[in-house]
Amino acid sequence: MSEVVNCDGSVTEKSANELVFVPRAELVKKTVARLSGGRRVFTVTDENVARLHPELLPERDVCVLKAGEDSKTFSSAENVCRKMLEAGITRGAIVVAVGGGVVGDLAGFVASVYMRGVEFINVPTTLLSQVDSSIGGKTGVNLDGYKNMLGAFKMPTSIVICPEVLSSLPEREWRCGMGELIKTAALEPELYAFVTQNINGLMEREPSAVEKAVKAAASFKKKITDDDPTEKGNRMILNLGHTVGHALEKCDSHKLSHGEYVMLGIELELYMTQNSDSDFRDSICALLKKAGTPELPRFAAEEVCFAAKSDKKNTDGKITLLGELGAGKVFVSKVTNSEFVERYKAAVKIFDERRHSAKGKRE
Repeated sequence: MSEVVNCDGSVTEKSANELVFVPRAELVKKTVARLSGGRRVFTVTDENVARLHPELLPERDVCVLKAGEDSKTFSSAENVCRKMLEAGITRGAIVVAVGGGVVGDLAGFVASVYMRGVEFINVPTTLLSQVDSSIGGKTGVNLDGYKNMLGAFKMPTSIVICPEVLSSLPEREWRCGMGELIKTAALEPELYAFVTQNINGLMEREPSAVEKAVKAAASFKKKITDDDPTEKGNRMILNLGHTVGHALEKCDSHKLSHGEYVMLGIELELYMTQNSDSDFRDSICALLKKAGTPELPRFAAEEVCFAAKSDKKNTDGKITLLGELGAGKVFVSKVTNSEFVERYKAAVKIFDERRHSAKGKRE
């Protein structure tokens, strides 16, 4: 994808959504400096990155957020904008996000609205953000517990990806990222085959397996989002598991991580879309289990349905679910509220039966 920029009266082409893979963490800051071309940079990060990876951050103009979903609010975005204004940041500057999905979404949203838009570079530091959220220009903040209700499409000019920084992730954050990686694998046959064959190595963070999976997943998402930057067509497939996942996230007040809700959402939606291929569904569920699918938060089907009704993907008064006939063979299923409730109850029953059966075998 490209965007038109004005340079001293002439119109030139400037690449956007560019993937820049960096082999070592010590090179990240230099890479960002090169990409910024000497322009002033304002960096947004969180307290975890600031503590664990200070080498990624510049010496000045750094805004450190509290880590976690609670920072992904309009008031947080307003505070970042205020700090930029106080620092004298102008339209010629670049906002750089250094962190996971929350930091990237928030900083990208700020870049889209500050002085009607400034340039944006994303430096993802979690597995989830490297394979998914940093790519494609979706930015936003939450509203009343609903995910990304305020936002904009703002393509980063560059996404700087360094798999080496993933070594410091806590186990839960790794599991969170594996949820999105398995989702992407379900959409791309070659990646699906690789993840299936290398799931143990990926869970053990074997460097060569991680690097290959990250590059393949990021490149796949870039192609999808370059072809459909504002989600008018095929980009919808990237939302596999997200209707139910986001609904559970809302009902559960974000007690789990986003990727964990996505893991649950994928499994439940594959049960709820009745035409999904059962062998493929079982294969994906087995991968999710190895990655560590969490316990299902218990909410009435009607409550989950109420949350799902506010999902941005819904049209014609129906709730949108995604199913699969095989790797990359996605179909859309639109259901009424009553159908959603009925199918969700049935899916939870299957979910529980599978867990009980697996527990019985271990005992």
